[in-house]
Amino acid sequence: MSEASLTSRLLNQVLHRMQWAAVARSFYWLLLVLSSLFATILLVARFSGLFAMPAIGSTWLAFATVPLLAGLLAWIAHRRPTLPDAARLVDRSTGAKDLYLTLSLLDHSAGEYQPLVIQSAEARAVGVSADRVLPFTWQRRFWHAIWVPGLVAAGVFLVPQFDPFGKIAAARLIEKRSDRLAEGKKVTELRLEEVKRQNEEHEESNPTDSAIEDLKLTFNKMERDQKLDNLKMLSSEQKDLGKLWRQISSEKLKDLMKSSASSDQQFGANQDEKLQKWVKELQDGDAGGVQNELQELKEQLQQLAATKDPVQRAEMMQELKERLQKLEKLSEDKLNNEQLTSALERAMQQMELSENKDLQQEALQAAMQSLELSEQELEQVEQAVKDLKELEQALKTIQQAKKVNDQEKLDGSEAGECKTLADYEALYAQMLAESGEGGGDGGDEVSEKEGEFASGGPGFGKGGEAAEDDSVETGFKNEQSKSAVVAGKMLLSMQTKGEAEKGEVVRDYKQLLQSVKQGAMEAMNSEQIPPGYHDRIKSYFDSLEKTGKKPTK
Repeated sequence: MSEASLTSRLLNQVLHRMQWAAVARSFYWLLLVLSSLFATILLVARFSGLFAMPAIGSTWLAFATVPLLAGLLAWIAHRRPTLPDAARLVDRSTGAKDLYLTLSLLDHSAGEYQPLVIQSAEARAVGVSADRVLPFTWQRRFWHAIWVPGLVAAGVFLVPQFDPFGKIAAARLIEKRSDRLAEGKKVTELRLEEVKRQNEEHEESNPTDSAIEDLKLTFNKMERDQKLDNLKMLSSEQKDLGKLWRQISSEKLKDLMKSSASSDQQFGANQDEKLQKWVKELQDGDAGGVQNELQELKEQLQQLAATKDPVQRAEMMQELKERLQKLEKLSEDKLNNEQLTSALERAMQQMELSENKDLQQEALQAAMQSLELSEQELEQVEQAVKDLKELEQALKTIQQAKKVNDQEKLDGSEAGECKTLADYEALYAQMLAESGEGGGDGGDEVSEKEGEFASGGPGFGKGGEAAEDDSVETGFKNEQSKSAVVAGKMLLSMQTKGEAEKGEVVRDYKQLLQSVKQGAMEAMNSEQIPPGYHDRIKSYFDSLEKTGKKPTK
């Protein structure tokens, strides 16, 4: 049978319509079945709460896939019609009594009647159309394919969620904890990368090392006969080093290096000996004790992950919490290091989340990572303390250099063999010792006679009268206003005090001095004044106390 014949085109058109009808029929039934199945799952989930459905938006998106899934399955699983099926349908529509069926099977049969069959089929095909042979009657099922999915879609928005067994609440709690765990883990990862980068940059370029190298060069530039220029250079270096000291102290240490009575009472007096030991070590620039504690905590976390006994897990968990709380207290109360405190707090929270079986492994891994971050943060603290110690030594060495410079003995040519700050410090101490002044850092001693006025009388109490010489000519003119004295407002009122009781002025002075001295001592701790200045400040106030004393006879 020729494909260009009228009969062939008719049979092929009918065959295609049959195929589309089969796909549509499969889609219709699959849509109803899948919609019903989705509705069943939705109702069970909403009323029983045995399992949690996604949020309404996500549930709606899930239901939107039902038509797509039905269409895909309909195309894959529909019954595919054949050419004889199309021929039978044409025979039934035209009443040809298997004429077209015989025609569709001619390729598989032999006989002299084939031309007669083809001729008869061609004659009947005239005026026959495929849509008349197989009309699409989709209108009858159209509304079923609309209202059933529409009803399910309305149920997504209207059917409330019940939770009679508490399953939904438990699932949501786990989801929140999982989100919090993921968020904390992300924060830890970002901070860990940042700290590692900062540590690497510090190793490559340490501002403290650079500042000390500059100071050594300054020492070598000193000239014996350039006292004023030497002082300017030393003061400039002292200013820069003091600024760097305050910067490191405020950024990394804050409260660690303070030694005021209030801070000791706040932390050290009634605390664990181990905490006091850690503080002392950190103040000396050694974080080994705290680092060992963190390493032991990491090992204990690994043991906790492998422990199955609930009683043993509870004991280990309690011990870990207590040890972490000590470290948190150290970081928060003494170091005042927010980053380290946050890392330890996250480790505590993540360790507590590991008690949930669904989050156990993930939470323990996150806690291990937080402890690793804590170690890196401690490395920064340790390095900062070491930098401060070097800066303090540099500031003290500058003080010595200034004293040597006052004696006009400071000469860079004499420091040829000095390589470290300790070498310069030893050199200047030796020079001061040879001059009889010693290598102390205290301020200049104030003579007891400094409390006396230039007139020679005592500076406090009744004092002596200054001598006057009336023979000296001055520009003073004795003039008196000739204005009339009338009643008016009081413009000024002054109260004067007669001669004070013996010792009253001295007592008042000492009380005032003690108050100012106490305020200065507190300022040294609260304002982070570099230790290189402490001795001179204390010496100054000590000298003021000596000023008010009477000379011994």
